Amino acid sequence: MSRFDGLLERRAEIARKKLTVGFDGFTDLIVRPLRQAATADTPAQPFDTIRQFGEFLVGKAEKSCSVELKVEARQLGGNLPFLSRGAGGLGLDVSCIGMLGDGAVEEPFRRMPCTLYPFAPSGQSTCMEFQDGKVMLAADCTLPGDPWQTVLDATDGRAPALFEGADLIALVNWSELSFSHNLWRHALKTLDSTDKTRFAFFDLCDVSRKTAEQIDAVLRLIGGFAEKRTAVLSLNENEALTVSAAVLNSAGEIEDIANALRGKYGIDEVLVHTLRDSLLLTARGVTRLATDFVEEPKISTGAGDNFNAASCFAAVMGMEDGDRVAFANAFAHFYIQNGYNPSLTELLDSLH
Repeated sequence: MSRFDGLLERRAEIARKKLTVGFDGFTDLIVRPLRQAATADTPAQPFDTIRQFGEFLVGKAEKSCSVELKVEARQLGGNLPFLSRGAGGLGLDVSCIGMLGDGAVEEPFRRMPCTLYPFAPSGQSTCMEFQDGKVMLAADCTLPGDPWQTVLDATDGRAPALFEGADLIALVNWSELSFSHNLWRHALKTLDSTDKTRFAFFDLCDVSRKTAEQIDAVLRLIGGFAEKRTAVLSLNENEALTVSAAVLNSAGEIEDIANALRGKYGIDEVLVHTLRDSLLLTARGVTRLATDFVEEPKISTGAGDNFNAASCFAAVMGMEDGDRVAFANAFAHFYIQNGYNPSLTELLDSLH
């Protein structure tokens, strides 16, 4: 038996829960950088870790080099597609407003179990996979004209109702889209009601390139959402430490960072996931659970987004804090170990 088995009896309730997600979308080229090319007798040897690859690059300083890439897949990418596919696969009613195509939905996104509103071509990114993480290479994305009007046109004016009517809003990838802050501000303006039983979920992504002023501004914006919904900020370890150094003038323990962000910006809940554990800090206290670390991951690109997908599911289904973290950990573990996101039945079967 699993503590989550009762969810199977709530499938009709799950299907009524509405998520609205914005605003990115990428096509990912998944590759592994090769340390040693294949020979007639031995297979190619990829770099095992980011450190190993980094030390190789440092050794080529002032010399130049080339790196052979083993292409493993070309697939959908970006935070919105991964999160939405995971949440939709669990049975939630998901609407996506994103960079999923210019007019028509692009091929990588067509099998997503969601309602799709494409407003721009997908971005292009190369994802270098390692046993201990990934390195993403992607160009900044811009939009001509007024981004919010573009969203309104793509949704036939339904965007405000999609945000206002959602049980959970998920706004992701603030750092890589030059127009994201504009769209997040407009999304907040669509929330006419105040209902703290519903959620606004945020993933900033890697903010290393952003100024302290920009990071402070987006955290204050999230605090504005907290006046209308229960605001949840999700960070990985790198993001938590970077945000802390920028706006808290400290680099303390993860729990201290989460607590300081809640206090300074009025954000209801802070979720931090690392390679080894996950933490949820709310007004009810702190929950911290170890993850089941995968030594040789099938894939790491999208792991954090699948963690977030399961976190969104757990939140709208009213799970207690400990179960929310445990469910998200289990879902992300399945994805990393198997290379795809499971259905609810598959996930529960894997926990028995």
